[in-house]
Amino acid sequence: MNEIPGEVNVQTASNPEQAAELMGMLFSVADTSSVYSEPVVAGAYTVITASEVSAGGGFGFGSGGGIDERTQEENRQNRGWGSGGGGGGGAVARPVAVISIGPDGVRVEPVVDATKIVVTFLTAVGGMVMAARRLRGKQ
Repeated sequence: MNEIPGEVNVQTASNPEQAAELMGMLFSVADTSSVYSEPVVAGAYTVITASEVSAGGGFGFGSGGGIDERTQEENRQNRGWGSGGGGGGGAVARPVAVISIGPDGVRVEPVVDATKIVVTFLTAVGGMVMAARRLRGKQ
């Protein structure tokens, strides 16, 4: 699996066995080693990071069929048919806390994601502005 953060690992599957293997690779990020880092010891302190891990995926298949009723009887050899298939998935991990173990005990410090807070705030404000405009237009 790709170990470089921010880099995309693209793989394709041409049969169900390969698809199952890819899904297994995708969901392998949901084990405890992905959530909690290896402890780092510095003097009397041990530090462990805790992360939020999300993974998901999906597959879809299709088929086809039919005949163009507008064609003449002698052209019926051009009958339609189709097929298809596809799938995808992804996984995301982000640090949420730092656990510090030392002589004074255990401390859990949250990791604040300022970008996520700002994006959530702007989305909420945008939603309120849109709702206010709709209400004003109905009066």
